[in-house]
Amino acid sequence: MAHRIYLYNYDQKTNQSFDTYLGEWNYEIPLLLYPLIAENISLEGVEFFSDKEQGIVQLRYFFNLLADTYQLHYKKAYYEPVNKMFEFLEALPYDSFVLNATDVFNMSEEKHKVQAKEWLVEIQQKSKLYKKAVETQNLSLLDSLFSQYGYSSFLDILQTDWINYGLGYFEELAYKKIASSVFEENGKFGLKNSKGSILAPAIYDDIFEADYFYGISVIQKDGLFGYLQSNGKELVPPVYENAFDVFDFESEPLGEVKVNGKTGILKVYSNTWSLLPDYNTAEVITYGYLCVEIDGKYGVSNLNEMIIPLESESPYEYDYFPELFFTKQKGTSKRRYYTKEGNYLGDFVEESIVKAGACFWVKPNKFDKKGRLMDEKGNSVIEEADQLMLLERFDCLAVYKDKNWKIYNTLKKQFLLEHEQITKVNGKPNIEYKPNVFTLETPNGLGLYDADLDIWLIAPHSDIKQIHYLEHGFLTVQKKHGYQVFDFENGLSENSYDYISNPLNYRTEEGMLFLYLGDKMFRMNEDKSIHQVAISEYGSIYLDRYSFRGKDLEYFISFYNRWKDKAGHDPEQFMDFEIIKKMAFEAKENENYTEALRLFGLSAQKNDLDSWVEIGLLLTDPEIEELFDPKKGIAYYEKAAQQNHPVAWNNIGALYQNGTGYSFNIKKAIKAYEKGAELGDGMALTNLGDLYYFGEHVKQDYNKALDFYQKAEKKYYYNYDKISEIYYQLSDYNNLLIYLKKDYEQSYSGIYYGILYEQGLGVNTNLKKAIKYYEQANAYSAYEYATQRLIYYYGESLEFKNDKKFQKWKSFAEQHGFEIDS
Repeated sequence: MAHRIYLYNYDQKTNQSFDTYLGEWNYEIPLLLYPLIAENISLEGVEFFSDKEQGIVQLRYFFNLLADTYQLHYKKAYYEPVNKMFEFLEALPYDSFVLNATDVFNMSEEKHKVQAKEWLVEIQQKSKLYKKAVETQNLSLLDSLFSQYGYSSFLDILQTDWINYGLGYFEELAYKKIASSVFEENGKFGLKNSKGSILAPAIYDDIFEADYFYGISVIQKDGLFGYLQSNGKELVPPVYENAFDVFDFESEPLGEVKVNGKTGILKVYSNTWSLLPDYNTAEVITYGYLCVEIDGKYGVSNLNEMIIPLESESPYEYDYFPELFFTKQKGTSKRRYYTKEGNYLGDFVEESIVKAGACFWVKPNKFDKKGRLMDEKGNSVIEEADQLMLLERFDCLAVYKDKNWKIYNTLKKQFLLEHEQITKVNGKPNIEYKPNVFTLETPNGLGLYDADLDIWLIAPHSDIKQIHYLEHGFLTVQKKHGYQVFDFENGLSENSYDYISNPLNYRTEEGMLFLYLGDKMFRMNEDKSIHQVAISEYGSIYLDRYSFRGKDLEYFISFYNRWKDKAGHDPEQFMDFEIIKKMAFEAKENENYTEALRLFGLSAQKNDLDSWVEIGLLLTDPEIEELFDPKKGIAYYEKAAQQNHPVAWNNIGALYQNGTGYSFNIKKAIKAYEKGAELGDGMALTNLGDLYYFGEHVKQDYNKALDFYQKAEKKYYYNYDKISEIYYQLSDYNNLLIYLKKDYEQSYSGIYYGILYEQGLGVNTNLKKAIKYYEQANAYSAYEYATQRLIYYYGESLEFKNDKKFQKWKSFAEQHGFEIDS
């Protein structure tokens, strides 16, 4: 059973609650909704109370950041559900949200109040992080939250179908009830709106739950039934023996009602008959069709007339894939099939008949070894066929019989190319631009045929080797001596190219196609004009090269390498320095350090300070032996430092501290770190913190280290593990618990939790949880103390003794050389 979190709307002054929960979520508070439930949050027992109005304000700020970051403001798929969500939230009548996670707390043996306090701290901490992201307009500050949820970005969450940009987190029934709700008075029922105004007086014996789509309820009064709109309008007076929930047909609600024991279908808005009450039963079997029955005989009605007469002894069902009605027959596995027009097609075994354009294809089966094509009235089109090529959105079919392919237009009901011998057929299913187009191979060669218009778009010719489909409705025609472009507006291009490929990322703004000719590359724009790609653009295309696929990628890399070879020394010099720098970083990431140095050198020539620093890094890293030249590297660092580059100052500090290129000098190291920190470098602050944390070359001082680490945190350099250790050493367990909560990946926190729960430091003693966290700690790393405690509990404790686990951790200790009591 899934464990749920529930959200309610509540008035703290009057103790009134909205009469249904607003949302129901599995295990976790949704990441999109933390700003909503965190404002002025407090804990009463095990329930969380927060300010509704301010929560909505914070949620709006956060959703504006999401829309800005992902450019969603003007996308209908985004703003429609988001607007509906905020309209719903703002219409809620009471001043507070209440979050109840009791169902989740039941999963743990820890006391609910203890868990609730832990949740409160976590919500408050995350709220600060969300506000920081909004304040700095930097959504990446929240990236660390995704690891435990299985998403890579907030956009992934927003675009998840059921989440529907946030609206899906809320119950549809709740936002229906905002419009109206049922109230009771003197044993009778009526409707009121969220502000308490009466919409329908309390005169009914019962008002049943409204349908989601129309907001129409079945009502009961004096033993009779009718229909009531959610706005309080009585659509159908309660005069029927029974009435059932409405269903939709042609944007109108219909209702099944009983009159004198018979069933009819009522048009609820007009209170007129769609199907007279003449039937024993009537059941919807697909949209707009009912299986009806009188005296054991079944037929099908389309709500206007009977399309299949009342003759069958078995009820009718609907098969969605061939879009046919069928009824089972006694004594045979065959079913009797009918079209929606009521045409009888024949009797066939299950799953042997499929829709094929305007026709139906009967596949070979145990009764018929060959296939058969028939029209919508059951008339045979072609018998004894071997194969059918059935393509989505195609009304024209290719049927294989007697070692030859035949093309049949199911709408025009005619065979095409009857005098042509066709040996091979191919087509692209679900083509947005032009269905019913086939590549056909004939004795004259390969060609492109439009079965809609019954014309050859490209006449068959032996010179054509292949015809490929590309994006945006284009095809390439590969001939013996090159490629030509074909599009359905302009036909075959006059010019021939060495190769033609899809664009990058298949985005039209980046071009419709790329075309190559000799040492030149061309781009087709959205207006289908073709222009040469400038050499300065080659770098950006190269960086995004993996957006190409298969042969497109292979050809571009070959072209790019040929261009480099021909261009000679440093061909990238003609590119923008930002592109060169990105190429350099890519080379560095791939550990091609010599190439990275060459490229950073080119961007450095364009006075890019970052590139000077990167050259310094490459030349002063002793692990890159082939480039190691600290004197030269320092020259680049000092040049950047003179221009107040903060990273350059930090790295100069590291060189002084490590004695690399400079003589060891901790005072100069500290001075350089301080200069980098003053200029805003978070790493410099971290390095200063490390000096005082580890006490290397300076006197250990946890307070100074803590100050630097917390300043670094504001620059988004996080040292939560070391801050946790400082608070542990200072016996500040309350602050320690706050930073342990920041360990979203459950790495460094396990050992601390184990000690805290074992010794009752800042939390209630809980040996079971201590053992669990010691095991978690050793799953992350190998801790001698955690291992010793596990060996003690599993080996000596009466409560937790377990020989199998004792042997496991004893072996673990021996493997890591830990001391253990014999």
